[in-house]
Amino acid sequence: MPIHQPQQRSSGSSERPGVPQAEAALVEHYPRLVRLAYLVLPPALGRHRRVLAAHAAVQRALPGA
Repeated sequence: MPIHQPQQRSSGSSERPGVPQAEAALVEHYPRLVRLAYLVLPPALGRHRRVLAAHAAVQRALPGA
């Protein structure tokens, strides 16, 4: 899994990224977000339920959900 360096903003532009760029970033990082959600869920749920709950949590956070 490659580690991406943060992009530097150009000094001439003070605009914030738009909605399409934010959505693209979330979709790009979906696997990492699911892994993070999986790690913070309680182990007592069991592996299968944790995987399903992790995907559900990330999908709820995505735009349009």
